Amino acid sequence: MIALGDQLEALPDWALHTLSEHASDERHHTYSAAELEEARTHDAYWNAAQMEMVLTGKMHNYMRMYWGKKIIEWTEAPSDAHALMAWLNNRYELDGRDPNSWGGFAWCFGKHDQPFKERAIFGKVRWMSCTGLERNFDIDAYVRKIDQMSDEIDLEAQG
Repeated sequence: MIALGDQLEALPDWALHTLSEHASDERHHTYSAAELEEARTHDAYWNAAQMEMVLTGKMHNYMRMYWGKKIIEWTEAPSDAHALMAWLNNRYELDGRDPNSWGGFAWCFGKHDQPFKERAIFGKVRWMSCTGLERNFDIDAYVRKIDQMSDEIDLEAQG
């Protein structure tokens, strides 16, 4: 059975069309699968979300939305972003391969949403910014918490 979001074709026509129109837009940052997996981006917020997933098998839901949106922004094409999200999620999340995960992926690409103001890379698909995190979420406390967790695990591994 194919779960919702398992394929980009599950997206609404408007989302497929707008993502296709913007697939060749210039990306200011692009990262390899290894760089993303190892949380080696310029974005401390995204890196914390990735590390939370790697270390605990879970990720705060608001951060999970941001995490997915940034993968779209930092990969060469929507199909690459989708494959990378699936790979990372299925490898590290406790709910990997669950239909709810696929529904979350699909939302990042416009499923169960409406068109928004057109912008580079995303077209009319909803975009998320770090200023939104800062406004709606205590992101600095979140980053500190994940950094501390990572440091503690590093110390345990050394000792």
